[in-house]
Amino acid sequence: MAKRTLKRSKAGGRIGLPKRAPLSRKAIAFGMASLLGAGAAVANAAVNMLHARAPELALAIDENDPVALIRNMELKRAAGEESARSGDAVLSAVQRSVAQLPINGPAFRLYGLSSATNADLGAMRAQMRLSDAMERRDIGAQLWLIENAVEANDVNRALKHYDTALRIEESSQALLYPVLTDALDSPLIRERFVPYMRANPPWMESFLRFAVSKTQNPISLAKLAKLNGGWPEGAAFATRDTELLARLVTNEDFVEATDHFRRIEGADQSILTSLALTNASTDFRLAPIAWQPFRINGIETYIIASPEGGGAVEIEAEVEAGFKGPVARKFLALEAGRYRLSATMRADDYSRPDLARWTLTCAGDADRGALVREDIAMDDQMAFSATFTVPSGCLVQALMVSTETRVTTRYVKLILASAKLERLGAAPIEPTAVSASSDSVSAD
Repeated sequence: MAKRTLKRSKAGGRIGLPKRAPLSRKAIAFGMASLLGAGAAVANAAVNMLHARAPELALAIDENDPVALIRNMELKRAAGEESARSGDAVLSAVQRSVAQLPINGPAFRLYGLSSATNADLGAMRAQMRLSDAMERRDIGAQLWLIENAVEANDVNRALKHYDTALRIEESSQALLYPVLTDALDSPLIRERFVPYMRANPPWMESFLRFAVSKTQNPISLAKLAKLNGGWPEGAAFATRDTELLARLVTNEDFVEATDHFRRIEGADQSILTSLALTNASTDFRLAPIAWQPFRINGIETYIIASPEGGGAVEIEAEVEAGFKGPVARKFLALEAGRYRLSATMRADDYSRPDLARWTLTCAGDADRGALVREDIAMDDQMAFSATFTVPSGCLVQALMVSTETRVTTRYVKLILASAKLERLGAAPIEPTAVSASSDSVSAD
């Protein structure tokens, strides 16, 4: 390292290093300002980190931080501190906060809540509306405004605040979705809700999925879809019809299920009056109006191509030995009248006591008894036919194909190869019987 040398005087003596020029007042002031600025930046950063989570600490750094002032007062009110319930204390905090941040929705919401505590409902409404106008991202204000609109029977305003709340915070869904689902039981609310379905806001898909799966009254959702002319467009809504048909049937709203089926765009309407086994009539998206295969413990059912070709299919069930239960079902909407049902089946690895059962009933009307109940012993090839009468008032019919097997060491395979319905004529004016008369025919 190079050494610094001392200068010598003309007399040969050593002299010191040259003296630096003294700092100017301007430089000193600039340095102090820089230090202060750095300190202020650190303080501001600390306040921004603390004012929502630890407002008292934030206020210790900056007593006029607008966010900390309101948040601190909210926490004190929630804790039940008497001082925080004073209108003067709230007003002071609000005034100081608004002085620093004039566009301040939470401040006006706090003041509105304080007004309600003091029974000043007029002031509360005014402050909440001001909060909504200033800052729509205040979820607390939106929730109060929803409640206030509901109490005032103002459906349009309530739905407007529902829309706002659901747009700004996903966490509000858990609170608002169940309430909105129940509200759709009202014809007026369904009517006013349609414009939101057509606008399709970001929350609409998840809401309709929730509503269809959770509603206690699926008819109201069917009426909503009818009013809107169907569900909103898009792949995200493609399964709503499937889900709603299943809910309607589970809820035993059979007539409404068939009515909804008639409004599904692209659905083959002949499915309502036919038992044909085709690609269209086994479309899982239209079940259980279309054929619905069952997969349950011990029974696995599949749709397979028919050897006949031409779009025909078969329903194949693999049944563990000793199991019994449903293989497939379908709903019909036949007019009152006389009909013939005929079907062909085949089986593999069966025991002689094993059987297939076809049961046709008036959906949801157990008192009428079965229109058809036919037990067919399993064989390599099977065929049967049955005539029956659909009485007036039996608007929807439920067909169930089931099986019973005995305990053996093999899997039983049952295949529904074909099924057909023929209308034979009008029903008698006063039907004297609703049970089936049938004649089994062996195809051996």
